[in-house]
Amino acid sequence: MEDHTEETVHTEEQNSSLSTIGSYLEGIGKTPLLTKEEERELAKRIKEGKQKLIQLMRGSSDIINKNRELLVLFQKGGKLSKNFGDLDRNPDKVREMVDFLEHELPKMEKIASDRDKRKIKQILKEAVKVKSSCEADRKKMMEANLRLVVSFAKKYIGRGVSLSDLIQEGNIGLSRAVDKFDYECEKRFSTYASWWIRQALSRTIADQSRTIRLPVHIAYLLRKLSRVSRQLEQKLKREPTPEEIAEQVDFSPEKIRQMLGISQTTVSIDKPVGEEKNSSMIEFVSNTSIPPPVYKLAVDMLKEGVRELLEKVVKDPRELEILKLRFDLEEKGDYSLRQIGKEYGVSRERIRQIQERALKRLRAPAEERGLRGYLELLNSLRAEMQESYTE
Repeated sequence: MEDHTEETVHTEEQNSSLSTIGSYLEGIGKTPLLTKEEERELAKRIKEGKQKLIQLMRGSSDIINKNRELLVLFQKGGKLSKNFGDLDRNPDKVREMVDFLEHELPKMEKIASDRDKRKIKQILKEAVKVKSSCEADRKKMMEANLRLVVSFAKKYIGRGVSLSDLIQEGNIGLSRAVDKFDYECEKRFSTYASWWIRQALSRTIADQSRTIRLPVHIAYLLRKLSRVSRQLEQKLKREPTPEEIAEQVDFSPEKIRQMLGISQTTVSIDKPVGEEKNSSMIEFVSNTSIPPPVYKLAVDMLKEGVRELLEKVVKDPRELEILKLRFDLEEKGDYSLRQIGKEYGVSRERIRQIQERALKRLRAPAEERGLRGYLELLNSLRAEMQESYTE
């Protein structure tokens, strides 16, 4: 009952996530794309708006620098630069300064002279208007290109980051492209933005790859073991032994010991370790390109499940042995039809016929469903391991 509840909750969470992404994709699909002329016009207005804001903020700095108390107020807020040269390279800082001026206006009115107050209010009023217009143009440029982000994000699925997170990071790259795009260049914005989006996605995948984490199915098994262990502890009034747990979950005691020795905690390999914190986890990982032992354990468990299922369905010893060799269930590697033919002293074609006959026996609905679940997990793990080796 508890297993069923947990699976139901997990399914509901997945459905909710898919529904949210589906609604998002439906929404952005309704936004019309921009023509080249529309892109250039928006980019021109954004650039001119940014330059106008920089000019206004520099004007406000002249007033602020003359008043020591205003200067202290801005320096405390960390919003004042000694020279405003970096504003050209950092549009976010310009927008932050406008927000800061607006927020701190009541304090400035108490400090500044009447003349300075009038000037600051005038500057701020114009700056808020320009910023609002600039943000509306940025929003239009962003929304018209959100589908571009999704198209790139989909290419990175299966790399350890959810689609929603990939889209979010890709949108950050798109935002940077909007700020950097030069309307006078001949490129279409989509061509220019592609580089920024890919950079954001690649950086996210790279950050993710520097984390050691457990596969989802192994984490699920650990939760199941933990639940069974708690139930036995309540029943026995003591901590259960691996043998007692093994009886409840149909695993060997040795596998239970292995599973209980695996931590579910995600650990950054850059995390400082040691009393003086002068070393990092990565120094103690001999080769980060080699998959962690948990993959080997998971593959062994899945292979064992597949072997047991085959042995129940395939009664002919030769057919059974051929399937085990073909699908690497005997820890000897994947044998080709030709290699197996040599083992049995028959042709490659004869082995293929025997294999097909054996596979037909697995096509009965019940056996097929059970075997498919095992093989999908096994193939998923193999893909993860292969990816770990190639990264």
